[in-house]
Amino acid sequence: MEIITWKNEFSVGVKEMDEQHKKLIGMINRLIKEQKVLTEPQTIADLLTEMTDYAQVHFRAEEYLMAEYGYEHKSEQEKQHQEFIDKTIAFYSASDLGPNLLSTALLDYLRTWLIGHILKEDMKYKDFFKSKGLS
Repeated sequence: MEIITWKNEFSVGVKEMDEQHKKLIGMINRLIKEQKVLTEPQTIADLLTEMTDYAQVHFRAEEYLMAEYGYEHKSEQEKQHQEFIDKTIAFYSASDLGPNLLSTALLDYLRTWLIGHILKEDMKYKDFFKSKGLS
């Protein structure tokens, strides 16, 4: 699996959100680079905890801005954020999968979800925040 390279098309126009998205991409890239290490259950648990914790920080910051500026699709974003957290946590209990399969499934999910979420859902608020003078 190839690492994710930040592209200008990922920018949502809000510096703080872009920086947090870059950090999440960096975490996924670290998982990709350390894929062989992921055969250790504790390593998987530690990396999932770190990813989940940071994702929650990012989601709270994003949702705060949405509430502060009255973004009309906030509840949809909150639902998707919670689904991401729930799904990521579910990987903890996927012990019936072998470690290599788990790491591949995890990486595929994280990569696909984050890029898809940024490009589809987060782009919906780009013009909204720009119209409010947020950059």
